Amino acid sequence: MIPAYVIAIVLTLLLGASGISLWLDARERRMDRQLTIALPASRAASLTSIRRSETGSRSQLLHSLSNYRPEVVYDWHPAYTLLAGAVAAAAIFYVNGRLLHWSTLNVCIAAAIVAFLAVRGLFGWQQRRFANQLFRQLPDTIQLVTSTVRSGLPVNEAFRTIAREMPQPTAGQFAIVCSELSLGRPPEEAVEAIYRRTQVAEYAMFAVTLAVQLKSGGSLAETLQTLGETVTQRVALAARAKALAGEVIFSSRALSLSPLIIGGLLYWINPKTVDLLFHDPTGNMLLAYAAGSVLVGHLVIRWMIRRETSL
Repeated sequence: MIPAYVIAIVLTLLLGASGISLWLDARERRMDRQLTIALPASRAASLTSIRRSETGSRSQLLHSLSNYRPEVVYDWHPAYTLLAGAVAAAAIFYVNGRLLHWSTLNVCIAAAIVAFLAVRGLFGWQQRRFANQLFRQLPDTIQLVTSTVRSGLPVNEAFRTIAREMPQPTAGQFAIVCSELSLGRPPEEAVEAIYRRTQVAEYAMFAVTLAVQLKSGGSLAETLQTLGETVTQRVALAARAKALAGEVIFSSRALSLSPLIIGGLLYWINPKTVDLLFHDPTGNMLLAYAAGSVLVGHLVIRWMIRRETSL
């Protein structure tokens, strides 16, 4: 039988290698994006490379499995997220050695599933937090662009003001926009690139508004003011929907935590009533089924809430 600490070390090394590959691939994507902007007419960049195609397919598969997007600026470094997955897997091995005593194959499968869910959950949580921050800051961003345009300054100067004055993450995104503008990219395409990186739909509306007004003419300030009012209403509507769904969110969390709380109280009052779940094979199966049912129910409720409250 393979010792549990050896398996934990191997899982940690694998997660570390995955983290390094994610970081290197993200850096390569940033370099390719800068080269594409700097050399848009380069014929060599449009040629097909078998090696690059294979590497891109492998990296895209790895990104889709881990729910990682190189375009998003994460609060945590991807290596820390993978380390959290390794810690979760090590916790499964620790609990198995102290309480469950499952076979090596079963505990490896359980640890891999827990690490996979932890990594995907942390990446998804950071992506949603990043998108929500951009969404809440967008009305102030459009208002700043409107004020700058009304004062007689060009849109490029408004973007530079946003990169200097607005908080993160909006300032960081418009710093990228300013660097792209200095390389000759049109403003509407630079704003559309924010939408492609962050998937915040309001930035697509912003890019379409800029494209129409800059090409057809007209009062850009008035159009931006109308867009700002619309986005402000959408932000307020999203906040109201989240507030109305607060009771359901609290109920789902209470339902998910109630088995743990009740089980802990029963174990504290009379440990013999709970020991059967940890030391008997049938009890282990019932415990695994109960944990899986609670987890699936919690995820389904969250998915339903997110679907109903999305604009």
